[in-house]
Amino acid sequence: MRPLHDEDPSNVGAYRLVGRLGEGTTARTYLGAAPDDAPVVVRVIRADLGRDPAFRTRFGEEVAAARRLPGPGTAVVLDAETTGRQLWYATTHIPGPTLAETVRRHGPLPGHSLRALAGELAGALALLHSAGLYHGRLDPGAVLLDPNGPRLPHVGVAHGSPGSFGSAVTADGVVIGTVLDSPGFRSPEQVRDLTVGPATDVFSLGSVLAFAATGVGPFDLGGEGSPADRVAEGEPELGDVPASLRNLLAACLVKDPARRPTPEEVVRVAAGTPGPTWLPTATAAWVAERVAHPWEPPEPMPGSEPYATGTVPAPPMGSTPAAPEPAPSAARPPASAPGPSPSASPATSPPGSTSADASVPSRPAHAGSPAREDGPTGARRARSRAKSRRGFLAVAAGAAVLGGGAAVWGLTRGGDSPKAAPKKPVPPPRTAPAGTVPSTPGRVQEISVWTAENLMPTSLLGDLGLEFVKTGTGARLNTRVHPRAGYPQALEQALRAGRGPDVFELDLLTLARFNAADLVMDLTPHQSRLDGGTWFSAVRAAVTSGGRVLALPLAASVPVVLYDRGLFQAAQVGVPTDRVTWVADLEKLKLANATNPDFRAVYVPGGAWPVLASCVWEDDGTIAVQEGDAWRGTLDLPGSVEGARFFRHLQSYAPDAGAVANDDPAIAARIARGGVASAIADSALYDAVTAANPALRAVLGAFPIPGRTAGKPAAVGVRGTVLAVSAASLFKEAAIDLLALLGTDRWRARIAGEGRLVPVRTGLDRAVPADNPMIPAAIAALPMGGRAYPVAPGWSDRPLTELSRQTLAGTDPLAAAAAANTIVAREFGTPPPG
Repeated sequence: MRPLHDEDPSNVGAYRLVGRLGEGTTARTYLGAAPDDAPVVVRVIRADLGRDPAFRTRFGEEVAAARRLPGPGTAVVLDAETTGRQLWYATTHIPGPTLAETVRRHGPLPGHSLRALAGELAGALALLHSAGLYHGRLDPGAVLLDPNGPRLPHVGVAHGSPGSFGSAVTADGVVIGTVLDSPGFRSPEQVRDLTVGPATDVFSLGSVLAFAATGVGPFDLGGEGSPADRVAEGEPELGDVPASLRNLLAACLVKDPARRPTPEEVVRVAAGTPGPTWLPTATAAWVAERVAHPWEPPEPMPGSEPYATGTVPAPPMGSTPAAPEPAPSAARPPASAPGPSPSASPATSPPGSTSADASVPSRPAHAGSPAREDGPTGARRARSRAKSRRGFLAVAAGAAVLGGGAAVWGLTRGGDSPKAAPKKPVPPPRTAPAGTVPSTPGRVQEISVWTAENLMPTSLLGDLGLEFVKTGTGARLNTRVHPRAGYPQALEQALRAGRGPDVFELDLLTLARFNAADLVMDLTPHQSRLDGGTWFSAVRAAVTSGGRVLALPLAASVPVVLYDRGLFQAAQVGVPTDRVTWVADLEKLKLANATNPDFRAVYVPGGAWPVLASCVWEDDGTIAVQEGDAWRGTLDLPGSVEGARFFRHLQSYAPDAGAVANDDPAIAARIARGGVASAIADSALYDAVTAANPALRAVLGAFPIPGRTAGKPAAVGVRGTVLAVSAASLFKEAAIDLLALLGTDRWRARIAGEGRLVPVRTGLDRAVPADNPMIPAAIAALPMGGRAYPVAPGWSDRPLTELSRQTLAGTDPLAAAAAANTIVAREFGTPPPG
């Protein structure tokens, strides 16, 4: 980082600039301070590019894309100017050293650290690729290290097909496809200017892992020509890579992109485990020290003069100043001194590490060897270091760590130390759940939060982290956003193993299972700090067991009717207010469109078990009752049977949907094609349909499912998401502070509005998105029609889906109900094993 020059602005938007971090081919990057003194990264686009209409259009589109992405693999865009004279965007900042800097100072990583690094980075790439994005600039300077795992914050905002990749703006502000500053970590297709895609990132991942294992890139040394030539034609140097990982890295580094493993395959083979012991003790202590002082300037950028007295960029008022660098001693030679790196002595590996792992730290770090810095190679190495300095300030709000794979980004924020104080040595990490290590003098508490993708926009997560540090708790957030697939299982395993988060998101219907395993904290004593008195009664019942409040509900989900106003008007039918009128209107719709074989008066999938539950409850039936510790199915009661018969009648209007599962993407696709007068689902259906066919926005409306009583919505079961606190958390008070913050009017409104979610309480009608009519319909249904599903440890939708399957197949209703009741008796009382 360099001090600001005369030509540099002092402010951009609301952000005060502190120092210059670097400059790419499209943008100049600065360290800045937000109005609340939190550190941010500000990238200012070159003026000549800002005058190019095509560039301005693409820049605006890609900033918008960065705002929309669901967290994993994406930076948090805090603010941007995409239409004014000067284009710029600001993103969150995460402190921490780069992999390049760490290896230079402490030597290569041992085997267990390499496996954690491989799994985390590959998992991040998998999530990025699943969204149709690519990183494109993965090198040791783009990877940040944290005591609990590596982070990959420099993620390109490019999107689209591989063919469009070459002209995309990255998070570094550099157009991919132009001059690359670390060619030894590029892929053959990049240096040859060929079409690139996800496999490009896998090749760069192999090079990064080789660097972490040996201290040099696999194409940095030996052979003829430049590193780029060796990437294109030469063989990688992997002789010093631990034998347990050599074959994996060799597979990543094959020239043919089609033959490289996928990131998911890398995750499985690496089998790494992030957490407090993922780094050697001495390295972890140094990394923790760097993370704890986010305003400490990194080493001067290559090509710049050392900081003179009084020229080091100062942190904002109130942030923790950095202590002076310790003087060199015999125990710690200066970084520029020749000889072995400080970590040349063997490091302690955790139990389970192989002998090959233990042998890695005993080698001198190549970066510190003068023999390897001489001549052209040394010059190339110096040039490659420019990239690593840029990695010091990186952006991210939350992304994924699932088992051993997926990248970790925390909502760590600068300037959040309780008060300025001299730095103290950071003790080695203890073996304890991630995010639950007790605070030590001079160290900020970190509350680990796990959430699943698509719950809240990344901008909300970023703002939440920024605001939480101002609550006076002396804590900050480390939020990890996971893919939804397999999330409950991974979360439960982590909590049972004692390495789970302090606060975690759960599907409302799995809460009882976690409670039965004693994994969640009882929030009942803290109700006065939450907003429980305003929750819809069905929502409160769903988060309560045995009189104990188990979680803070975040969002609700109930089925409502989405309808095409044009088709309704053409058939001369209006919005029904009771079931009898509704059924009559469906017949009118069917008759008015009798000549269209693709017309559907109402589209109800056979697997729509929430609709079946609504029919059962509205006909005075029930699903199950608790008898002591056991559960008994009640789907054979007269009302339950009658409800199943009405569900069969509704489903008969769409016979082609009998085998379609609930939440199947095919539902939205079918409605988007047109010819469907109405459908029953939760509010997410509107967004999916209009995304596929925007023209339908003008004609779609919604209303609650009509009940048997005129003017009263039908009964509907409440699903949704909640936040729970781990029973094993050592930071319970800070965790309650976080939940109390989320329960305030302002945050409830932001979650509902920006997250496009159905609120869990009254008084938020004005906060919900005005363009999704299904959300107001759900709010109208909840007060009178909301019902809680059985709060059973072994709850699943299997009894209802089995009842639906057999009922639609023509099975006798009582026989179908008996089969469903058997599932209730067998499964509801006992949660599946962890």
